[in-house]
Amino acid sequence: MSATATAEETRDVREDKKKHPRDPAREVVETIVFVVVLVLLLKLFVTEAFVIPTGSMAETLYGYQKIIKCPKCGHEFPVNTHDEIEPNPTTKRHHKLVSYCCPNCRYLGQVDELNPAPKYRTGDRVLVLKPLYHISRPQPGDVVVFKYPEAPQEKHTAANYIKRVWGFGGETIAILNGQFYRATSLAYLDSERPANSLDLWKPEYMYINNKAATDLFAASRLARFPAGQGGFEIIRKTEEQILATRRIVWDNDKQAKELLDKLGPAFKPRWGSEVNGRWSADDGRQPRAFLHQSGELDWIRYSHLTWKLDPKAEVNQRKFVPWRWNQPVEPPIAGPIDNMLGYNAGIDCINPREDRKDWIFQSREQGQETLWVGDLILECEAQLGPGTEVILELSRGVNRFQAKFANGQVTLSRTGPLGPEFGTPSRPCKVNAGTYKLRFANVDARLMVWVDEKRIDFGSEGDYTPVENTNFEPDDFHQEGWTRANDIDAPASIGAKGQVTIRGIKLFRDIYYTRLKDPPSAVDTYYVQPGHYLCLGDNSAQSADSRKWGTVPERLMLGKAVFVFWPGFPAPNRIGFIK
Repeated sequence: MSATATAEETRDVREDKKKHPRDPAREVVETIVFVVVLVLLLKLFVTEAFVIPTGSMAETLYGYQKIIKCPKCGHEFPVNTHDEIEPNPTTKRHHKLVSYCCPNCRYLGQVDELNPAPKYRTGDRVLVLKPLYHISRPQPGDVVVFKYPEAPQEKHTAANYIKRVWGFGGETIAILNGQFYRATSLAYLDSERPANSLDLWKPEYMYINNKAATDLFAASRLARFPAGQGGFEIIRKTEEQILATRRIVWDNDKQAKELLDKLGPAFKPRWGSEVNGRWSADDGRQPRAFLHQSGELDWIRYSHLTWKLDPKAEVNQRKFVPWRWNQPVEPPIAGPIDNMLGYNAGIDCINPREDRKDWIFQSREQGQETLWVGDLILECEAQLGPGTEVILELSRGVNRFQAKFANGQVTLSRTGPLGPEFGTPSRPCKVNAGTYKLRFANVDARLMVWVDEKRIDFGSEGDYTPVENTNFEPDDFHQEGWTRANDIDAPASIGAKGQVTIRGIKLFRDIYYTRLKDPPSAVDTYYVQPGHYLCLGDNSAQSADSRKWGTVPERLMLGKAVFVFWPGFPAPNRIGFIK
């Protein structure tokens, strides 16, 4: 009976379809309506698309920019052209980009000499996950989109900003030498609070550089920021954030032959062996690959040749000023690794005329982009023979840090003050005879190691307490704490025993968060009111953010930027999740 009933029902359905044929037009309309409703629901409750307008998050996310390929070394990088497309917010004028400076070889070039001429590109397009669900609530270092607290709308248009969140309600955040610290034990007088709680986002309620905060920071600094004792503790970025925010210092495969030709005998390569070293190179003047065959430990070391001496300085005072080369060319000298950013290193002219008369040139570089960065990332390709070892070394202030690869193990160590307390933690790794891509990072007082893009997990054994140099060098005018023996003579080094070939060397620096005032080496503290966020741009030297105009109320938080679906700068791997 059941089978018979089923057959009868099937015939009834067929007959019904014959009586009521499908209407293709209606189906199209229904599909369109369904899609529109679905998109509206997604936009209303889950996610929304935004276009990055400015360069405050460069070089993580880009606003308007032109892509420059350096004609001398081949390095490709974006340069800010926001003021060429939209009026400068200060002068209300259009500023035409006329010059650029390569962040790799520091060549100062003219935009109109490039062939083909670069065209401006719009900003990155990103998807923002709205803060409706627990999974989308921001965590330290997340990139967020929010409405500008002072003016959420400008001329009936939403004023949406995008920054990285580093401070949360109830925390006091300190910035020193580009690094973040956090304290949660500080309380502030209720009498200082505004009558209207909606005004808590304003700078005066951040209690900037409050005496109790600066005193606690000084005590924490003296004690080397011990964790869990109520003082300031260092904030460390995740592995993904470190790789996303690193900035190029030098790509050794991209060297400018013209610079060699112009300087002649005065030319010095940035990577070279020690005087009595036993390394040989594929090119003695511009080496890209280094071969070592001795059973003794020998080193090749990096020199940051991007400086010259200020001709206006006193004879007995050395003062570093940025070195650029075009015509004429003078030999550079080694100095501390700085926070120069190619995106900002442009020269504009205000309201240019076609005949170039009365052009007013304006450089975007400031003193905030000549500051020492001690947190570095070194990577290379190492080809090892049997029974050999290779060491990657990074200096910071009074210490040198090493990752030694030998006998299927990688071992961390530190020389200088507190070296023995750091210990020598080891982990097994696959590095034996063969070719490997090695990476070593010293960022946020944490050592990290990668082999073939896979991180070797040291847990907390790779963490250390910061040790700051207070015996400042005579030419360390900002009292940043760098040392000539480490941070100028050997900021990054590679050592080897046995048969080792090193090539593909790249040196990066960590992102550096600046102060808004001089001296740059002083500390700033900011209190974050409950229900608010401290949000800063990655392009710290030229970002208008919470340091200047206040914190972001939770009610104005639009969500977390999670995905770049259309990059303004179409470099490899730029489509993907935002770190």
